[in-house]
Amino acid sequence: MKYRFPSEKLPYRFQLSKSVQARLIIFLLIVAILPLITLGYFSYYKSSQVVNSQFGNYGLYAVQQLRLHLDTNLKQMENITGNILAYLTSTPIVIEDEDLQTYSQYTDERDLKRLLASYTNSDIISVNIVTKSGKIYGNDMINAQKLMLSDFWKNVSERPIIRNKIMIHHPDYYSSTSVNYVISLVVPIQKQFRLPEGSHILIEMKADSILGLFRTFEHDLKAHLQILDQNRGVLLQTSADYSFADNDIIWSDRLDTNGWIIEARLPYKQFYESSSVILKYSLFVSLLALVLVVIMAGIFSSRFTRPIKELAKSIKRFGQGDLSVQTRITTSDELGYLGDAFNRMTEQIKQSVHEISLKEKLKSEAELRALHYQINPHLLFNTLNSIQWKARLAHQPDIQNMLVHLVAVLEASFNFKQSLVPLKTELEVAQHFLEIQKYRYGDVFNVVLHVEPELENCLIPRMVLQPLLENIFFHAFTDGRGQLKLTITSLRQNICMELIDDGLGIKPQHLEYIRSGHKIPDKQGGLGLRNVDERFKLHFDLQYRMNIESERMKGTRMMFIWPKLL
Repeated sequence: MKYRFPSEKLPYRFQLSKSVQARLIIFLLIVAILPLITLGYFSYYKSSQVVNSQFGNYGLYAVQQLRLHLDTNLKQMENITGNILAYLTSTPIVIEDEDLQTYSQYTDERDLKRLLASYTNSDIISVNIVTKSGKIYGNDMINAQKLMLSDFWKNVSERPIIRNKIMIHHPDYYSSTSVNYVISLVVPIQKQFRLPEGSHILIEMKADSILGLFRTFEHDLKAHLQILDQNRGVLLQTSADYSFADNDIIWSDRLDTNGWIIEARLPYKQFYESSSVILKYSLFVSLLALVLVVIMAGIFSSRFTRPIKELAKSIKRFGQGDLSVQTRITTSDELGYLGDAFNRMTEQIKQSVHEISLKEKLKSEAELRALHYQINPHLLFNTLNSIQWKARLAHQPDIQNMLVHLVAVLEASFNFKQSLVPLKTELEVAQHFLEIQKYRYGDVFNVVLHVEPELENCLIPRMVLQPLLENIFFHAFTDGRGQLKLTITSLRQNICMELIDDGLGIKPQHLEYIRSGHKIPDKQGGLGLRNVDERFKLHFDLQYRMNIESERMKGTRMMFIWPKLL
């Protein structure tokens, strides 16, 4: 077989000389240098602009998140204060500085302590009421004497506060050493709340999360962070040795609760450090790309024609009839793809030619076998009818009836026009087969048949029941003795057929071959069940399921499920 391509003479006319290679190198250099210069400039300008903008937005966003976190904590403390004042207003209790005198005073004090303790959690360290004399209702871990002598409380008591006072400090009056910085809210209590004059609500919350955010912010942005009060006094800062400059980049935000200011400062040079790095890398990448262009242009121009020539030679050989030709693939680009496509094409054509030859051979053999084994159904039926009349004339009703049932089974098996038949038709063929077995073995077997009436018109592959029953009589029953149960029921949109016998059962080593539809090695038979399984799969594919369970000397249970069709 010989193929001829229009481009058969291409390898002789298509030649690339060294001058083409030189022109290709110069062209690639010109094409590469101009875009590199343009791309390098614009990439630096736009990249630095985007980076600076994103860096600035990130810094502002981080400060806003710190403000939001701190505002949330302060609002939580203010809500606790409101709840305590509401309790004192609505509950008729009286708290005195003196020792307890009555049981009523004891219960009032106990209820107040329970209320204050209920507001503590993983963030709120303590909720307390502190009287002027130093009596504390709330957290037992607070040393009252140390609290009264602390600079923090002196600042509160020496300058009486009218409004709420919030401070961030390190408390030294807790008995636990694990308490670091806290946010303290001090609220003065008026006399109408029936508490000793000069009492305050003291709520303290851990500032560890705030300090953690401060440290993370300082680590990520290398910036100086501080919290200022309304008068720009420093309440908290990350480091005291920061050198302030007029050109510092500043991000700031004000708290909603008390007007504090969160301010972050970053040196100007450090803020624009990313732009300098981008410029250096842009120049380095541009020079490196230029060197690579020169090297790759030489390699590309020298190797560009090699795969084309290889492919052209292979096409010529294939056109001369060499179907086994394969071109050598040395690249993974479009030329490599063409070479791979050519190899796959030649392999597919070679395989197709082989398959066509094989199919023609098999077709010829099948036609010969069909002619050799061809049986004329009319001759067979006419002969059986003649035997039937002979039996009738000889007064042999059993032989006559067996022939009637045999003819019915054979007519169904020779009906090639219908691949799917109604279930009642298939049941009639099965009944004829069972009648033949009764004449053969006698009444030594018992058959129980249960079919839902509404399923009788549903379709089933032709001649599937008779091979299954024949398997039972020839492989499961001994001399036809046994119990047989056939149940056909509806299972949602499917039909479920269950066939149970109490025969010899299937050997465990054979069961897996039968379930997978394979022939049992070194064993004759088994074609009937495989044929039934293949015909179900042919008509219903994935919608069909078969399951076989068997126990030696106890019987076999076969289940077939296929879609309900009319």
